[in-house]
Amino acid sequence: MDYDTFKLIHSELIMSVQYIEQDLKLIYSILKDGAFYDNYSDVENFPLGKLLKSLHEMEQELGYSKIKEEDYDLLNQIREIRNYWCHQFYIDFHYIEDPQAHENIFQKVAVRLHEDELRVYELQQKIEKLRKNVNRKHRHKK
Repeated sequence: MDYDTFKLIHSELIMSVQYIEQDLKLIYSILKDGAFYDNYSDVENFPLGKLLKSLHEMEQELGYSKIKEEDYDLLNQIREIRNYWCHQFYIDFHYIEDPQAHENIFQKVAVRLHEDELRVYELQQKIEKLRKNVNRKHRHKK
């Protein structure tokens, strides 16, 4: 993978993570008893971990789950994925002075980026579809 493609895929990965977080806040705000805007205000600044815990607890209270457990597992992993891609990945290869060693490590990081981007994108599509369905079915009740 070349560096320009790497930067593009990295940007798309971060975009997908942001969409997931926002869609989860909207799903929570729609499904929770009470006014949508009050519910959204409650979770607007939640970190992802706290949001996932609140959403999971609310689903248990409702007696049904909109999000599968395996998706919750990946959602929990997204915190680590995001942290790596926001804080660590450039450091993994940037300071390697030997050009061949630098390229080898860069390519390993690029493979990881591609794998993470595919997993996150697939989950982002599921969560977006869920948000649209929840909005269509439940939003009018508020």
